[in-house]
Amino acid sequence: MTVLARFGLAILLVGAVFAAGQFGAFKSLDRLTEDIRFQLTSRPASGQVVFVDIDSASLAQVGVWPWPRQVYAELLDRLMALGAADVAFDIDFSARSTPEGDAALAAALEAAGGYAYLAAFEQVDGATGTRRLSLPIDSFAAHATAVSVNVLAARDGLVDRFAAATSGEVSVPALPVALYGKPAPGGDIHIDYGIDLRGIDRIPVADLLAGTVAAPRVADRQVVIGASAIELRDIFSVPRYGMLPGPLVQIAGLETLKAGRVLTPLEDWPGLVAAALLALVLSGGLRVRTATGIVIAAVMFAEIAALLLQWQYGLVLRTAGFEIAALLLLGQRIVLALIGEYAERRRAEARLLYLARHDAATDALSRGGLLEHMAGKPVPAVMLVGIRRMDLVRGALGQPVAELALRAIARRLQALELGGVGLIDRDVFAIALDKAPTEARFKRLDWGLRAALRPAIVVEGHKVHVDVALAVDSAAAGVSPAQMLQRAELALRVGSPDLGVSAFDAGMETGVDRRRRIDAELRQAIERGELTVVFQPQTSLAHGELVGVEALVRWHSPVLGPVSPADFIPLAEETGLIVPLGAFVLAEACKAAAAWRWNGRLAVNVSAAQIRLDDIGERVADVLVETGFAASRLDLEITESVLVETPERLSQMFADLRQLGVGIAIDDFGTGYSSLSYLSGLEFDKLKIDQSFVRTLEAGTANAAIVQTIVDLARRLGKTTVAEGIETETQRQLLAEMGCDIGQGYLIGRPAPAAEIAARIDAQRAAVA
Repeated sequence: MTVLARFGLAILLVGAVFAAGQFGAFKSLDRLTEDIRFQLTSRPASGQVVFVDIDSASLAQVGVWPWPRQVYAELLDRLMALGAADVAFDIDFSARSTPEGDAALAAALEAAGGYAYLAAFEQVDGATGTRRLSLPIDSFAAHATAVSVNVLAARDGLVDRFAAATSGEVSVPALPVALYGKPAPGGDIHIDYGIDLRGIDRIPVADLLAGTVAAPRVADRQVVIGASAIELRDIFSVPRYGMLPGPLVQIAGLETLKAGRVLTPLEDWPGLVAAALLALVLSGGLRVRTATGIVIAAVMFAEIAALLLQWQYGLVLRTAGFEIAALLLLGQRIVLALIGEYAERRRAEARLLYLARHDAATDALSRGGLLEHMAGKPVPAVMLVGIRRMDLVRGALGQPVAELALRAIARRLQALELGGVGLIDRDVFAIALDKAPTEARFKRLDWGLRAALRPAIVVEGHKVHVDVALAVDSAAAGVSPAQMLQRAELALRVGSPDLGVSAFDAGMETGVDRRRRIDAELRQAIERGELTVVFQPQTSLAHGELVGVEALVRWHSPVLGPVSPADFIPLAEETGLIVPLGAFVLAEACKAAAAWRWNGRLAVNVSAAQIRLDDIGERVADVLVETGFAASRLDLEITESVLVETPERLSQMFADLRQLGVGIAIDDFGTGYSSLSYLSGLEFDKLKIDQSFVRTLEAGTANAAIVQTIVDLARRLGKTTVAEGIETETQRQLLAEMGCDIGQGYLIGRPAPAAEIAARIDAQRAAVA
């Protein structure tokens, strides 16, 4: 073959390569080289931008989502008070919330004096196909600047640029352009991911709300508020970093403008000309070794040139087409590389498709996958299997063991072949039943499911025993698969786990409404003086004298009437209201007990939520100073389950309380999942025997043996024992014979106001005198 013929074939090959490149065939290789260049040209951020992060911990602290707009108002007020230069929200405020919340945020925006920016979104109307711009509501827009937070992705789905402003009748500047505050390029602005975004100061919203953020971190800086929590799904695929939260993409755009590093992609013609010249050179009678050397040198030169162009001038040169053409001119090996790349891409797509429908930890269907399964065929009913006490397993054995246990549970459920099995929530499986339900079938399902999960699950040498709560909802006209799941979840949440299968009924929704009303009223109950503290007596079982009291809270709402603590305390723990509620009970109890001038002890309960959300040591110290109550007379009662749920905070908290002189009582002992190792590692003073053992206490029974064991254990450890729930004289006498120190219950005395306890103390003094 002549040189001219070889050159002609080489030109055809080069043309085919670059034609394929126009359809994105080599996009992944271009992205790889681009990422490497970003790494090699990495430069620090300006230090003038701060990311206020709505992370998972902040979501948990606030306790509800969407957040009340009072939270955003408080964030804005705090940031402006700390001296922020600008504050931009990457959050949708295009719909109204509650009047109070909207008013609070509008007031905060007005107070910001025009230095606040709110997100606008340009999106395609699914019905008409036209582009529609979603702007902040009018009351917000009057005091803040609307900025576009839309970003643009390449054909491979990676976000690499943004429009300087929205198109259409209303032009809204992009968030980076607005915060930049100087003339910026028009059209699409390419982001420089060579800027090291790890240097951006990230402040969790939880820290800002807690008031622990120092002013220098915010003063004179521009602040972008947005979400990184995975559950909020504001995540984008980007070059270099892989995945970034939406707010950090906006910050990357702003840092690009600040650095004067707007990237400019070059056309493919420089690579095409270079490949044609290389084809001409290689078409001569060169040896393979020489040709290989020339190709290697050409590829290296192309990469060095691309690196220098990007580093010095912000010009992005795509080199994949040139490099592949050069390698194809050498022979067949490039074909194998392309086949490998294609196969890898297909495997990745298949894996992503699988993960989109399945839970990675258990291989069960995900919530979305189960809904897709239910939509594909008629499902007469859906049954939920709630795995109880898994949080305790996580605390005692670790998250990896818990995940393996859940995987084993999923396999057992799948082995029953009842229908599609999915993990729809934390520790909650759902089964889309294949057969129509009947009452008799439900009974068989109840028995079969419990029997299948009753044997211990052996994971890495640990035996995990689980219990389940079951709920079901049947198909009905007008009820979608998603609604079936929601109704079954409601039945699981409000039903009794010990009464078989909890079936959904409309009355359950009434219970949910009452919970909402309780939550709304409880937020104002403390300020309105609706809560009161009562005290249940504790007496010596040996001598009968009053030796202590336990503080309990009662609520009589003018709207709801008397509300049981069993209703409002768990709700307060879920929403975080347990912190002010617990502080109120502690302060009122210490204030009342200090007035009695009595040497008896005061017991106050502390929940796991309080330990997570509050500084108990500091709280107790402040109350003791304010009330003048002696620390040596105060016992804090902590449930046994807390030993497992929050062990990392207990040691320090116990040390702080010990330093104050406060006593510690382990409440509900014998009902938790903890091991004796927790007792050996923590200092405490009392063990409270749970009332479930006491109320059925009879001589010679298993309960009697358990109680005697607890009493003996406490005596050997040098601890005091308190038995709660004493209702009969027989129980009191039996506990006294066992050596239990203190008794509490309706036989001893019902919870009473402080005045009645004071009268009882006076009567006891008079009897002794």
